[in-house]
Amino acid sequence: MNILVTDDNGDTRVLLQSLLEGKGHVVTTAPNGKVALDMIKESLPDMIISDILMPEMDGFELCKLVRANPDWDHVVIIIFTASYKSTVDIELGCALGANEYIIKPQQPDVFVRLIEKAIAEHKK
Repeated sequence: MNILVTDDNGDTRVLLQSLLEGKGHVVTTAPNGKVALDMIKESLPDMIISDILMPEMDGFELCKLVRANPDWDHVVIIIFTASYKSTVDIELGCALGANEYIIKPQQPDVFVRLIEKAIAEHKK
Protein backbone atom coordinates (compact mmCIF):
# COMPACT_ATOMS: atom_id res chain seq x y z
CA MET A 1 0.00 0.00 0.00
CA ASN A 2 1.23 3.52 -0.81
CA ILE A 3 1.03 5.66 2.32
CA LEU A 4 1.60 9.40 2.74
CA VAL A 5 2.61 10.40 6.28
CA THR A 6 2.01 14.08 7.03
CA ASP A 7 3.46 15.52 10.24
CA ASP A 8 5.48 18.62 11.05
CA ASN A 9 7.61 16.60 13.49
CA GLY A 10 10.49 15.04 11.56
CA ASP A 11 11.08 12.36 14.20
CA THR A 12 7.47 11.21 13.91
CA ARG A 13 7.73 11.05 10.12
CA VAL A 14 10.90 8.94 10.32
CA LEU A 15 9.43 6.64 12.98
CA LEU A 16 6.20 6.02 11.06
CA GLN A 17 8.06 5.58 7.78
CA SER A 18 10.32 2.95 9.35
CA LEU A 19 7.42 1.15 11.05
CA LEU A 20 5.22 1.07 7.95
CA GLU A 21 8.00 0.17 5.51
CA GLY A 22 8.84 -2.69 7.88
CA LYS A 23 5.29 -3.95 7.25
CA GLY A 24 5.83 -3.81 3.47
CA HIS A 25 4.24 -0.46 2.66
CA VAL A 26 5.70 2.22 0.38
CA VAL A 27 5.87 5.44 2.40
CA THR A 28 6.36 9.08 1.43
CA THR A 29 6.30 11.97 3.89
CA ALA A 30 5.26 15.62 4.00
CA PRO A 31 5.90 18.27 6.69
CA ASN A 32 2.43 19.87 6.47
CA GLY A 33 -0.95 19.64 4.78
CA LYS A 34 -0.08 22.06 1.98
CA VAL A 35 2.91 20.00 0.84
CA ALA A 36 0.86 16.83 1.28
CA LEU A 37 -1.92 18.16 -0.94
CA ASP A 38 0.60 19.01 -3.67
CA MET A 39 2.03 15.48 -3.38
CA ILE A 40 -1.45 13.92 -3.54
CA LYS A 41 -2.16 15.79 -6.77
CA GLU A 42 1.04 14.35 -8.27
CA SER A 43 0.69 10.78 -7.02
CA LEU A 44 -2.46 9.66 -5.22
CA PRO A 45 -1.68 7.47 -2.18
CA ASP A 46 -3.85 4.63 -0.92
CA MET A 47 -3.69 6.06 2.60
CA ILE A 48 -2.91 9.35 4.31
CA ILE A 49 -1.79 9.42 7.93
CA SER A 50 -1.92 13.01 9.13
CA ASP A 51 -1.23 15.01 12.23
CA ILE A 52 -3.64 17.87 12.94
CA LEU A 53 -1.56 20.74 14.30
CA MET A 54 0.81 21.73 11.45
CA PRO A 55 1.88 25.00 9.81
CA GLU A 56 0.41 26.23 6.50
CA MET A 57 -2.46 23.70 6.41
CA ASP A 58 -3.67 21.57 9.29
CA GLY A 59 -4.83 17.98 9.13
CA PHE A 60 -8.52 18.83 9.42
CA GLU A 61 -8.31 21.04 6.31
CA LEU A 62 -6.32 18.37 4.45
CA CYS A 63 -8.94 15.75 5.31
CA LYS A 64 -11.75 18.07 4.17
CA LEU A 65 -10.04 18.83 0.85
CA VAL A 66 -9.29 15.17 0.12
CA ARG A 67 -12.88 14.16 0.84
CA ALA A 68 -14.19 17.01 -1.35
CA ASN A 69 -12.65 15.36 -4.43
CA PRO A 70 -14.79 12.39 -5.59
CA ASP A 71 -11.81 10.92 -7.46
CA TRP A 72 -10.07 10.46 -4.12
CA ASP A 73 -12.89 8.58 -2.34
CA HIS A 74 -10.87 5.39 -2.05
CA VAL A 75 -8.09 7.03 -0.02
CA VAL A 76 -8.04 5.89 3.61
CA ILE A 77 -7.47 8.83 5.97
CA ILE A 78 -6.02 8.34 9.44
CA ILE A 79 -5.74 11.22 11.90
CA PHE A 80 -2.76 10.72 14.25
CA THR A 81 -2.53 13.51 16.83
CA ALA A 82 -1.37 14.36 20.33
CA SER A 83 -3.01 17.78 20.55
CA TYR A 84 -6.60 17.31 19.44
CA LYS A 85 -7.94 14.46 21.54
CA SER A 86 -11.27 15.61 22.96
CA THR A 87 -14.52 13.95 21.97
CA VAL A 88 -15.43 17.07 19.96
CA ASP A 89 -12.13 16.86 18.03
CA ILE A 90 -12.59 13.17 17.29
CA GLU A 91 -16.17 13.75 16.12
CA LEU A 92 -14.99 16.61 13.88
CA GLY A 93 -12.27 14.45 12.33
CA CYS A 94 -14.74 11.67 11.62
CA ALA A 95 -17.32 14.14 10.26
CA LEU A 96 -14.68 15.48 7.87
CA GLY A 97 -14.12 11.96 6.59
CA ALA A 98 -11.32 10.41 8.62
CA ASN A 99 -11.53 6.61 8.67
CA GLU A 100 -9.68 6.35 11.98
CA TYR A 101 -8.60 8.79 14.70
CA ILE A 102 -5.55 7.69 16.68
CA ILE A 103 -4.19 9.54 19.71
CA LYS A 104 -0.40 9.86 20.17
CA PRO A 105 1.54 8.25 21.67
CA GLN A 106 0.55 4.76 20.61
CA GLN A 107 2.33 1.44 20.91
CA PRO A 108 3.63 0.35 17.47
CA ASP A 109 1.70 -2.94 17.46
CA VAL A 110 -1.54 -1.18 18.42
CA PHE A 111 -0.92 1.52 15.80
CA VAL A 112 -0.41 -1.09 13.06
CA ARG A 113 -3.53 -2.97 14.17
CA LEU A 114 -5.62 0.22 13.97
CA ILE A 115 -4.22 1.00 10.51
CA GLU A 116 -5.06 -2.52 9.29
CA LYS A 117 -8.57 -2.23 10.78
CA ALA A 118 -9.17 1.07 8.95
CA ILE A 119 -8.00 -0.47 5.67
CA ALA A 120 -10.30 -3.48 6.08
CA GLU A 121 -13.32 -1.34 7.00
CA HIS A 122 -12.74 1.07 4.12
CA LYS A 123 -12.66 -1.81 1.62
CA LYS A 124 -16.15 -2.97 2.67
